[in-house]
Amino acid sequence: MTLSNLTLNIVPLGGLGEIGLNCLALEWAGQILVIDAGLMFPETSQLGVDIVIPDFSYLIERADQVLGIVLTHGHEDHIGSVAYLAQTVKAPIYGTRLTLALAKERLDEAQAEDYELIEIKAKSQLTLGPFEIEFISVSHSIVDGVALAVTTPVGVLIHTGDFKLDLSAPPENRLDLYKFAQYGEKGVLILLSDSTNAEVPGLTTSEKEVGEALTSIFQNAPGRVILACFASSVARLREVARAARAAGRKLLFDGRSMIGIVQKAQELGYLTLGPNETVDLQAANNLADQEIAVVATGSQGEPLSALRRMAMGEHRYIQVRKNDTVVFSARVIPGNERAIGDLVNLFHGLGANVVDRHLNKVHASGHGQVEELKLMLSLTRPKFFVPIHGEYRQLARHAALAKEQGVAESDIFVLTNGQKLTLNERGQAILAEPVQTGRWLVDGSRLASPSDPALKNRIRLAEIGMAIVVLALNVDQLQPVLLAPPLIELINLIYENEPDLTLEATEATNLAFLAFSRDRDPGPLTEEEKKNLTESVRRELRRRFKKAINRKPLFLVRLIEVKTTTCIDEDYLKDMIDTI
Repeated sequence: MTLSNLTLNIVPLGGLGEIGLNCLALEWAGQILVIDAGLMFPETSQLGVDIVIPDFSYLIERADQVLGIVLTHGHEDHIGSVAYLAQTVKAPIYGTRLTLALAKERLDEAQAEDYELIEIKAKSQLTLGPFEIEFISVSHSIVDGVALAVTTPVGVLIHTGDFKLDLSAPPENRLDLYKFAQYGEKGVLILLSDSTNAEVPGLTTSEKEVGEALTSIFQNAPGRVILACFASSVARLREVARAARAAGRKLLFDGRSMIGIVQKAQELGYLTLGPNETVDLQAANNLADQEIAVVATGSQGEPLSALRRMAMGEHRYIQVRKNDTVVFSARVIPGNERAIGDLVNLFHGLGANVVDRHLNKVHASGHGQVEELKLMLSLTRPKFFVPIHGEYRQLARHAALAKEQGVAESDIFVLTNGQKLTLNERGQAILAEPVQTGRWLVDGSRLASPSDPALKNRIRLAEIGMAIVVLALNVDQLQPVLLAPPLIELINLIYENEPDLTLEATEATNLAFLAFSRDRDPGPLTEEEKKNLTESVRRELRRRFKKAINRKPLFLVRLIEVKTTTCIDEDYLKDMIDTI
């Protein structure tokens, strides 16, 4: 194969047209560099699904060609699926110290084996086959993030990762404007840039401004402060620690992921907390309300989070009361608006004062807004441009910004997942045949596609509901006899101000059973009669429920044959339901 026939292939496997699932492959002459391996949290309709990850088929089929997996930073939407990829693609995993520490937790949780973690630093360089990579420091809501400048046989590719401009950040966590400008002077063939805030005008609020707002709240709140933020937002946790210090409040961290991140950040030197600056849950009860600031998980209304348990009055140690101030120091991830709104209403109902980003500058995005995106384009001056990391409207808006900054419209490519873009030595960019991509759903230890029959059945069950009816019948008499009242279990069918469906189901079941018993000859139940009985009960249930609520749920009717000497009670029948 001659050089003129070789191309650099850019293959996005996730993160385009969606928030999360970030994963991209660079391919040259059968050698592949993978950038990020993220996840997405399931939609409300994906019942029982733990997480959503990219379809890695393209990489698995070429596992022996993968030179390495480079992680830009430690957020779940960039590292959350690395364990699933690493189990089939045995390539070294590269990242900064904090990023690798968080990735290792994911790998260990998945009991992954034979993986290799290699630490890199901003300003360091790495050569993997035809790819010469320089890591560039960026500001983000998590520390230790990097962008990649990848020198390839056809030119320089810059992948920004997630970034923003925050001049108040520590020097080691600032956007390295000089390095990006330096590459712009040399010549950048193609820029792939974060698009999350492409619709938001202006500049991003700095973490310093957030810290000042939090300090004011911590000093003036009449009672406890309960603050929710993303556990991985180490930069935010630094500001929270400063605010608590200034207000004389001790920090109480709550939530497994929050406690884990704080411990890891302290071990690695990214967060400094004195021995007298924190307190545990039990010791907090001995302090005055004005001396405590609780930092918890649950900013997105997650059902099992610490914040949700507080709002529901189900937390073991923290009961929210009047004079408490609840601070939501996080953005709303699309799709979580309802869950967060419900949480806010619950806290108001408990008499707490609720503060969010609309009322005060208690959150700063980790993603650059319009002026920062324009700055990146101006510094790098790319020939070609591909917006990444965002929903389609955000990608389209970022593409429009690139055109405003002087990139020719024909040199801007708004790609979709799986759409391969090839760059050749003649300076041309061409769309190639798409590759297989999509989503895998993680359900425990099982991987499934969104069209999986089990998931479809769960969705159907959630939408239309289900009624389980258990009948206990004797087996040692010639005529079947009910040994206990029918046990009725209703799933997603209990609505306020509607008929008593348990009573409807009980009456329907008894009526069908009596009609069946009246019409048969004495003798043991045959298999055919059992089928007829269950179908008669199901038919009468359908008729009653259609009349009562005008819906047709699923009906599961089970017969349990027992001897008359067996003690039958509700607990016995419920145990039977658990086995169904």
